[in-house]
Amino acid sequence: MNRQFCLNHTVRYDECNCDGFLTPAAFLRYMQDIAAQDAEDVRLEGNGYWVIKRTVISFATPIPIHTRLELKTYGIGFTRITAQRGYEAHLASAPQDKPLVSARTLWVYVDSHGRPARLPERTAQIWLPDGVLTPQPEQPFPAFPDRLPVTTSAKVHFSEIDLMQHLNNASAVEMLDNAGWEALAGSEITPAGASFTIRHYDIEYGDSPRFGEHLEVQNWFEPYPTAGQEFTRLQHLTREGKTMVCARARWLWQATQER
Repeated sequence: MNRQFCLNHTVRYDECNCDGFLTPAAFLRYMQDIAAQDAEDVRLEGNGYWVIKRTVISFATPIPIHTRLELKTYGIGFTRITAQRGYEAHLASAPQDKPLVSARTLWVYVDSHGRPARLPERTAQIWLPDGVLTPQPEQPFPAFPDRLPVTTSAKVHFSEIDLMQHLNNASAVEMLDNAGWEALAGSEITPAGASFTIRHYDIEYGDSPRFGEHLEVQNWFEPYPTAGQEFTRLQHLTREGKTMVCARARWLWQATQER
């Protein structure tokens, strides 16, 4: 039987947005934590470290504050230098029901110089003892619109870096979400009158910004947000013109009660 690793977690106040629902960045932190605990549990050895390349998350429903969740992670596929993980979040009271959130990530194993390196011995067999599979292929990102984006600025702060002193992948998504709201503010679309529900997030990490670096976020909306409709937000996180992260997120604008 292939390995699965589970944890229970109650959604905290500081993991929710102003509508009281779990944020995408908070769920990414759940994914980081359960993956690390899974690796520690099997005492995975090796002198390298893992760099994330792609994350795809689907949200079936908003998750309210103080919801008790069962979180699950498992191996999907491996190559000599990459590992793809799956993740699910279920209601702890109904772990056999369909997941509230499902996700997968592709990681690359690198050496101390940041070069791709062979996975520690028998890594794939730990998670897939029934037979090693290759990672599921991801669709390439489509060409982004050729019209000018709404551009906002950002900076990598100390609280946003990880153990490698890179911009943490969850912090990158937080930066993208902040930029998305900032880009819409010029059209007077703000959290005071708009409530966006996340449906899907697809993030491709090309490079790793470091502490203190100045970044720009290019934002496009397809179509431009309209109350009651779904829209896609397309973004490039850039440094000196080079794309570091690109992302597609699909959201639903739902009616907002008076705050």
